[in-house]
Amino acid sequence: MRASAHYLALMLFVTVLAIWLAAMAIIMRHAALPPEASGLMLAVFEPGTSEDEAFAGLTQAGARVVRPSGLGFIWVVAGDEPGLAGRLTRAGALGAYRDLPISPVIAGCFAVADAKLARLAP
Repeated sequence: MRASAHYLALMLFVTVLAIWLAAMAIIMRHAALPPEASGLMLAVFEPGTSEDEAFAGLTQAGARVVRPSGLGFIWVVAGDEPGLAGRLTRAGALGAYRDLPISPVIAGCFAVADAKLARLAP
């Protein structure tokens, strides 16, 4: 009896975790800005990207750096010219996000996973 209760608890935990991950993937997909977007946004680079490489990409895209997020691969940037999000992607960012309902740290992790899934899709 005791083993079946542990199994049930484990299966419940796995189910809740899977539902949460799926919901976060959907939220991150819808939070990504279209290429023509401009304004205040988060620019997310591949984890492990040096701050110098990320800053060079931001400069190349014509983004105005507002502040780093505390992680070297996520930056808060701004720009008034249309197309900033697309220029950031072409300059090496995984994506650009605005008004995230979660912290930038979690957003960065999901942006990486979303970008990798997008590369696998035909």
